[in-house]
Amino acid sequence: MSKVYTIAVLVGSLRKQSINRKVALALAELAPANLQLNIVEIGDLPLYNEDIDGDSPPAAYSTFRKQVSSSDAVLFVTPEYNRSCRPR
Repeated sequence: MSKVYTIAVLVGSLRKQSINRKVALALAELAPANLQLNIVEIGDLPLYNEDIDGDSPPAAYSTFRKQVSSSDAVLFVTPEYNRSCRPR
């Protein structure tokens, strides 16, 4: 049996009906058997602040880091906003 690779999937949109989340879930379903795609939630992460990232960082930091560092790769699925500003 071949090695199963774990992929941390970071979805860049927090909306429940996000197209990016739908794409990430579809990729997880379509992935070959040797790829396990796991969505790593970012909604609970506070803005990064080095001052609170010391000996006892916020639990959300630790959870996020553990999920990413235990993965073999990271896949970013994020919105791209091209020409989204309307001219005035």
